[in-house]
Amino acid sequence: MKAYVKTCRWLAVVSAAVLTAVWFLVFFPSLVSAGSVPAAIIALPENENAILVEKQTQKFYIYRADPEAGMLKQIFETACSTGEVFGPKKQAGDKKTPEGIYFLIDEYEDRYLTPIYGKRAFPIDYPNFMDLRQGKNGSAIWIHGTDKALKSMDTNGCIAVENEDVLMLSDYITLHATPLLIVEKIAYMTFEEQQQTKDRILSFVNNWIQAHITGSYHEYLSFYSPGYLPDISWWESWVKLRKTTESPAENIHIQISDMGIYQHQDMVVVLMDFGLVGKDARQFLGKRKLFIQKGNDPELQITGDTFQVLEKPHEKSSEPLVAGASVLHTSLAKKEPGHDHASALEMVDQWLAAWSAEDMDAYAAFYAPGFYSDGMNKTRWVNRKKQLSGKYSYIKVTGRDFKIIKNKNGLEIRFFQTYESSGFSTTGIKQLTLVKKDGLWKIFRENWKEK
Repeated sequence: MKAYVKTCRWLAVVSAAVLTAVWFLVFFPSLVSAGSVPAAIIALPENENAILVEKQTQKFYIYRADPEAGMLKQIFETACSTGEVFGPKKQAGDKKTPEGIYFLIDEYEDRYLTPIYGKRAFPIDYPNFMDLRQGKNGSAIWIHGTDKALKSMDTNGCIAVENEDVLMLSDYITLHATPLLIVEKIAYMTFEEQQQTKDRILSFVNNWIQAHITGSYHEYLSFYSPGYLPDISWWESWVKLRKTTESPAENIHIQISDMGIYQHQDMVVVLMDFGLVGKDARQFLGKRKLFIQKGNDPELQITGDTFQVLEKPHEKSSEPLVAGASVLHTSLAKKEPGHDHASALEMVDQWLAAWSAEDMDAYAAFYAPGFYSDGMNKTRWVNRKKQLSGKYSYIKVTGRDFKIIKNKNGLEIRFFQTYESSGFSTTGIKQLTLVKKDGLWKIFRENWKEK
């Protein structure tokens, strides 16, 4: 009898412990995973999302960078269906879903789709550069909806989700920029490990950039794997163009931004906006993608180097870097000596940053007292922008391909502007008329033409 009582007490203690653990998981799920993040996502650009698919559990996740907390935040989770056969895709017709790092490159609405693909579809860039080098083939791998009940492992290689889920994806995807990370099983790392990996990759990329600017042919090639020899026929032309004057401050430099860093097994993919900048002119070339192999001797090597997308003026160029530098060199040569174009461009950068940060007091300070546009004076214009700022959870405004023209009262700056927010996005040509007030550039007129 005593043994029976002891057994009952032991079972009661174990049951209580199990119930406590379940209660903890239900009510404090974020604390269970505290201190760890998916190893596939090393760095996300601000306001960008990453899609992570786990084939083993048939789960579909969306992560977002949380700048304030300095970490990743899971913002969406749902069930999905992948290929009928497990394992990474290698050839057409094997009914497998690829594994690795991919990007969404298009969006198809239901009117262009057969019913089996549901209400929307997003093609991915499989096979990518590394897939082709490894002899993989196949095509038409999409994220799409479905016209039937969602079942695990029920596609020919695509990733299917419920129609209501695929419809909301448009709000989270930036074509050619949002990564799709497909893994068999999600691996995790600590925040400290993530930061160490990020710092290691950033240092490598920064040194690679510096080799473009000041390095020799051999120093540049030292960043590449012996098994992958990039085209280097453009190097001599580039060396002649990269130095435009005797003043280092006026030389052509490479400018990178919006960098995303992702990894799968021993491969790291870096995607970044890639452009050139001189003293007072810029050229945006496109989104450049590096495939970086992690190893021990040396630790990192580039095994693939491509442009994810190229700007239209450079699409047909054999080497976009030289083509962009040639345009920039010509532009710099035409600039009027001594004119303060650099400070005007710096002011535009700060204005775009204030707008993106929704710091409307700082934003208003960039406008001249006599500003007038679209039938509005400065007060009405700023109030309208404040209303929009309160409406959207985020705003991101960027500019590229700046052109400066001097007029009798000051400067006119024309550039290609990209506007993105939580509820609206557009692109077009922005023209600013600048005047100087108390030694500072101010916006006197503002015009916009959507493209």
